[in-house]
Amino acid sequence: MTIKKYLDFRLLGLVGSILLIISQFLSWFSGLSLLTIYILTTSVAIEDSFLYLFPLICGIICLVGNLVVIYNIEYKINSVIINFIGLGFFLIFIIEIIPRELLYIPYAEIGFYFSIVGSILIFFDILNILLTKHE
Repeated sequence: MTIKKYLDFRLLGLVGSILLIISQFLSWFSGLSLLTIYILTTSVAIEDSFLYLFPLICGIICLVGNLVVIYNIEYKINSVIINFIGLGFFLIFIIEIIPRELLYIPYAEIGFYFSIVGSILIFFDILNILLTKHE
């Protein structure tokens, strides 16, 4: 296996998953990370506070999905299903959070952008997995 064949697009999902996990600990809005917001809102609204952990959960799920396809290309459909489940969690998070924080979006910080770029990379990795031909 050549390095070029491995590096062409196989690492997109890993990089995207790691970006989603890292975004959980970086500042999103008003200098607070999602982990800090989760801790602050746990005492106020428990049903809404768990939502702030979704990027971390999504990153871990997609990381597992990408490790599955790197381990064995035969499991590429399983990997795609796992990645879609992870992106589904992130989509729920975005649909719930963006309307609440709409006024603060122009002032979003690096964590928000890491999560968006990570989810886009995971989506492109799903397309790459589906379009690759098994030899």
